[in-house]
Amino acid sequence: MNKTEKEFDAVAMMRSVRDRISAEIEDMILEEELEWLASQKIDDPFLRRLRDRAAQQPVARDGTSRRR
Repeated sequence: MNKTEKEFDAVAMMRSVRDRISAEIEDMILEEELEWLASQKIDDPFLRRLRDRAAQQPVARDGTSRRR
């Protein structure tokens, strides 16, 4: 198999973005994470629906979300 030079490395980009977001929300409690997520501009309608549904999830007294 020949290896070719990549112009764009999607895996490296995803890891970089994930690491940046993880560092940004690292010390937040669930409510703060939900507020942060709601404040992010999302152009994709599917991702917007996912964000809105996540924000509607009930929160337990200990700060964890309750899964159905």
